Amino acid sequence: MQDLFDPTRHEPLDAPAWTDAAAHQAIDRICASAETAFDEREGAWLLHPQDEPPRPGHRSHNVYWGAAGVLLALRHLASQGAVALRRDYTPWIERLPERVAADVAGEQHGSASYLFGESGALLLAFLATRRAAFADRLYAVVQGNLHNTANEPLWGNAGTVLAAIHMAEADAGPRWAELVQQAVQALLDDMIVDPETGTWNWQQALYGKPTRYLGAGHGFAGNVYPALRAAALLNADTVRTFEQRALDTLSATTLHRLLDAPGGPVELINWHVVTDADRLAAWIAKGGRPLVQDCHGAPGIVCRLAGAPRTPEWDRMLLGAGELIWHAGPLAKGPSLCHGTAGNAMACLKLWRRFGDTRWLDRARQLALHAAGQVESARAGHGQGRHSLWTGDLGVACVLWNCLRGDDRFPTLDYC
Repeated sequence: MQDLFDPTRHEPLDAPAWTDAAAHQAIDRICASAETAFDEREGAWLLHPQDEPPRPGHRSHNVYWGAAGVLLALRHLASQGAVALRRDYTPWIERLPERVAADVAGEQHGSASYLFGESGALLLAFLATRRAAFADRLYAVVQGNLHNTANEPLWGNAGTVLAAIHMAEADAGPRWAELVQQAVQALLDDMIVDPETGTWNWQQALYGKPTRYLGAGHGFAGNVYPALRAAALLNADTVRTFEQRALDTLSATTLHRLLDAPGGPVELINWHVVTDADRLAAWIAKGGRPLVQDCHGAPGIVCRLAGAPRTPEWDRMLLGAGELIWHAGPLAKGPSLCHGTAGNAMACLKLWRRFGDTRWLDRARQLALHAAGQVESARAGHGQGRHSLWTGDLGVACVLWNCLRGDDRFPTLDYC
């Protein structure tokens, strides 16, 4: 099965039997550690060494690995009754938009980014204060990013449209539904026919390297997701177009093998990171294999497209992806949502919601508790928590809470 994933990137599952008490305790430890480490003067957390800080003692403010993401998670968990917060963080949230704008000034793909840039921080600030100035600035930022040539979710329109979707759902006014429709139409307009597959895709002009990614973090699945996520706001024909193009492209690029299992053969499905032949050949020549994490590979495709129609083709593809995730096991890199075990637990929760099969909830819980163990080991090893949403401990807390409550919503994608 090594052609479907790289076993060296994974580790054996090592989690205690699930109990609600164990999950609650892990959530409490993560949130208490974050609240203790909060720097009130800076309004942020010390960036973890594994998050590539540009200088010692650096603090970040964005949604991805910065203060906005931690505060989003803490606010969500508190609103759900999972934790009681020690302080009202609203005064610090109000300052985040200008601090994030300063952090990303001069970025080659602009400052709008949902996870790294202004739109995520502005959304959080509006939801915390309902201040019109934040809404107006956010509207301009999202509208100005409709045809960002990055053509992917991290920097491009497929990310910033999520802020508009959340605003529409927050009853912030009719202009937001109209903006969502414009943004999704722009995604449709920017599609091309992939010369490698003959199916629809997007060309990413990302970090100076044109390519065609397939996954959720930078590519195809992440670009399709807004059309499914905002289906209630869109023309039904537009949604069906995205669904059919997604099915065609992912079917054309599927990697699959049969695994002998006690109950009979099980199909495992994954995808390469890219479709362009030259980059794919170079990756494979260096020993690269398909990844199994949210940003690239089966977990992200499941998490973004689990809302696709219940047809035999979609069901087979998503179930096969789920079986591959479970067979590969927890990620050795760590517990995170983006490229760690918690993101894979989220994929299992999505499959549980889609199919109603409790073994997927059981699998999600096992992976989530394994991720909680990884949090503890990393804290002991580094002498500090990894206080971030997408790359660290707070994402794990959100997934543990989902496993407790039977909730498959993904932070920042499904709620903010």
